[in-house]
Amino acid sequence: MNLKVLCNDKAREGFYSEHGLSILIDDKILFDTGQTDVFLKNGRIMNIDFEKIEKIIISHGHYDHAGGLKYWDNVDATVYIHKEAVVQKYSQNKPAGIPFELEKTGLEIRYLRDDITIDKIQFINSVPLFENIIDKNFTKNGEYDLFEDEINIVIEDKLFTGCAHRGIENIIEYVLENRKVNYVIGGFHLVNSPLGRIERIAKLFFENDLYIIPLHCTGRDAVEIFKKKLKEKCVILQAGDELRLP
Repeated sequence: MNLKVLCNDKAREGFYSEHGLSILIDDKILFDTGQTDVFLKNGRIMNIDFEKIEKIIISHGHYDHAGGLKYWDNVDATVYIHKEAVVQKYSQNKPAGIPFELEKTGLEIRYLRDDITIDKIQFINSVPLFENIIDKNFTKNGEYDLFEDEINIVIEDKLFTGCAHRGIENIIEYVLENRKVNYVIGGFHLVNSPLGRIERIAKLFFENDLYIIPLHCTGRDAVEIFKKKLKEKCVILQAGDELRLP
């Protein structure tokens, strides 16, 4: 499997960064689009043929994961997104949802609700809250946002997360119940998380012999703890990086 990081909070020299996430998988699957056209700019520097992309998967309805769709013009690619992702969302009472109407983009939209497998991509939509770690800064419809719209995907033995708002520990425990996963890739949303929680998650990674690629909202403190605990099994990538996995 070949990964190319098109958008991330940090970038290699000569590339663009922004608060957001976009990962290109095997040149055909785009997981999230960041918040602007940064993913396109970086992709052009990396000589990516965007016409080859067949699927765009949006992990949840926040601007920093779906905002880039506004700049996408390949109408042949299908967008996969949870039906609840299009509701207005807020972060600390400020708008944080998708800042435009998806239906007006002219793109083919396929709305999902339940766990489903499409072309060997496992869409995970129903992660239970084994541990209630919902961030109360996020709301929708006047209530705490439980992120029922969050989509994680499994391809082969790789688990991809956008922000892991439902809790990276919950996601891993649920996925490992009946799937074999060796890699966890994406945002883990551990910025400002208690040290004890981060250490428990590091232990979870270690005990399950997982390689991780922490991106986007994982947080500097969490990354340092993971590097110390997991050593070479914690792989650091930035926007502009490319990595081939077995």
